[in-house]
Order: sequence, then structure tokens, then C-alpha cells
Amino acid sequence: MAVEFLHELNVPFFKVGSGDTNNFPYLEKTAKKGRPMVISSGMQSMNTMHQVYQIVKPINPNFCFLQCTSAYPLQPEDVNLRVISAYQSAFPDIPIGYSGHETGIAITVAAVAMGAKVVERHVTLDKTWKGSDHQASLEPNELAELVKAIRTVEKAMGSPVKQLLPCEMACNEKLGKSVVAKVTIPEGAVLTLDMLTVKVGEPKGLPPEAIFDLVGQKVKKNIEEDETITEQAVENYVEKVKC
Repeated sequence: MAVEFLHELNVPFFKVGSGDTNNFPYLEKTAKKGRPMVISSGMQSMNTMHQVYQIVKPINPNFCFLQCTSAYPLQPEDVNLRVISAYQSAFPDIPIGYSGHETGIAITVAAVAMGAKVVERHVTLDKTWKGSDHQASLEPNELAELVKAIRTVEKAMGSPVKQLLPCEMACNEKLGKSVVAKVTIPEGAVLTLDMLTVKVGEPKGLPPEAIFDLVGQKVKKNIEEDETITEQAVENYVEKVKC
């Protein structure tokens, strides 16, 4: 009856509570309505969640799973955020989220950092009201803080590409080091490691990671002690590429 009632209300999605996740006839009926589904997984096993996936997916591919532990309030040691990663591996074609009943916002923010795409938290106007659910809920100011923290984490996730960023240029100019001459090096000398060291130099020269590439190469001008080694100072400089 609840499914029919909510369908008539034209709700944007159906939330399947943990207590109904292993109610397979109910899942089929809900999936057939064609609305997006958010399915919590408290009290369930991975085997059951695989069965849920196999039932819902052919009928309605627009659904997600939420990692959830059905305890109110939930203690940190029972959260098991790593299940989010397990779900991501087991069900790579659907979004994975988190339904939290813990106190505070830190664990939910951590879930987002782990890749949770949907977050569910209960909200109350007063945690001291009767009933265990209120203790596990967020008051409005905490909800606002959670949303703000999640948006910050989403920005901070950024790119998986590790590279020197424009915002780091000022620090790199100040603290970035170069290969410099440890001793005076005469024109025509073949470089050895004991001729070289790494220091902050001005102007910038070859970066520290090039120091081993320089060994065995010939310089084409006199280089004073503490002078930076530049590409122009080395005859036919070739960076050695390591596979």
C-alpha cells in the first residue's frame, strides 16, 4: 500500500529501508514502478545484496545501494565504511552511498571522501526527544554543517593526476631546488656525482631529479661553485628516460 500511495504522490524516488531490503516481492513491486530507488543495506549480507541486485537490475536499472548499519545511535567501530569500497567493486555500474545513524558529521564526510554518491541522515529538531532515533539524528545546524563539509570535500577530491599546480608556483619559486655545482667545474669536464649537489639556486637550473642523468655528461663552459647547472651548460644534454 505504501508503494501505491507514494507512487500516486509522484515522489522523485523510492527509499527502501533496510528492514525491507530482503523482502523480494516488495522489491519487485517497487522496481516495476520505474522510479529511481535508494536501497539501504542494514542487517543484510553481501550475498543478499547480490540477490537484490539481480532482482532489481533487470526491472529498473536506476537504483543505488547505501552502506548502512542498523543501530541507533551507531558506534564508530560498527560503521564499516570499507563496505563502500566492497560495494563499488561488486556493483561498479550503480552508485554507492551511505546511510548513517552515528552522532556528528565526521563519519559521513569520510564516506563522501570514499566515494559515496548518495548520503542519508536523519534530522530532528531536538535530540533529547523520546525515542532512540532522535539521538542518532542531526539537528538543523548540524545538517547545514554537513552539507557545507561535503561540498568542501567534493572540491578537495580534485584530479587523480599528480603534477605541479599553478597554485604551487609561488612556493616552488621560493623553495624549489636545483642541481648546482658542489665545486668549480672547468669547461670540458665530465661530470661526476661528487661535483654536484642540490640547493635552492637562482636562477633555477635543472631539477634535483636530473642529478643522476648529469653524471657522465660534459660541460661546455666554466661553472662556478654553487652556480646552478642549466641545460645550456651541458653538451648535448639528454635526459635519461627510465621505463
